[in-house]
Parts: sequence; C-alpha cells; structure tokens
Amino acid sequence: MEVRIRSTDGDSGDLMALREWLDAEDDLRGRVRTAHAPIGDTDLGALPELLTIAVGAGGMGSVLASSLKTWLLARRTSAKLTVEANGRSINLDITTTDDVIPLLAQIINAPNDD
Repeated sequence: MEVRIRSTDGDSGDLMALREWLDAEDDLRGRVRTAHAPIGDTDLGALPELLTIAVGAGGMGSVLASSLKTWLLARRTSAKLTVEANGRSINLDITTTDDVIPLLAQIINAPNDD
C-alpha cells in the first residue's frame, strides 16, 4: 500500500524536511519517494510535490504515524500536512496530533479495500 503526504499550504520546504526526517527512521528508510501529484482539472502552473511511502504489514502505519507526530511537534513553524491512505485523507498540524495520529495509524494499518 502507498501513503501519500502533501503540504496543505504548498510548502515544498516542509516536504523536503519531512523526507529527510522519515529517511532517518530505520523502519522507513528506502520507502520514501518524492513525486508529483497528477494535474487536476482546476490546477494551473507547476504540479505540487508530494511524498509517497511504501507501507507494508507489521505495524508500519504505527511507525509512520508516530514519526509524523514527532516531526510536527519538533517543527518551529506550524507545518500543515494532508495524509492519504486507503482512499481516506486526514489533515495534520501541531494542534491536531494528539487527536488524529491514532486514527491515522488505524487507517494506514487497515486492510486494503481493493
């Protein structure tokens, strides 16, 4: 399964910082890629960047969710992210981590509906 993370406010600097953070996580190393979102009907100009993370079984969703929470809390500025997995999406920022991270782990760890 693939998890997609994009910066809600379009800050590619936040995405690159997040990628470095996730690459440093032993369980996620080598699973993170930088990609471009498909252009939508209403998009103009450059494609927004996003991160894709290949997530397998074995609690990988919990590892990713925990790492995202730690990264958000460690940021000096308030990054805003949208995480998509299994056809669902969740918005994250420093003010929502305690409420949303457990739900995010459940969504990522849920069996694929395909």
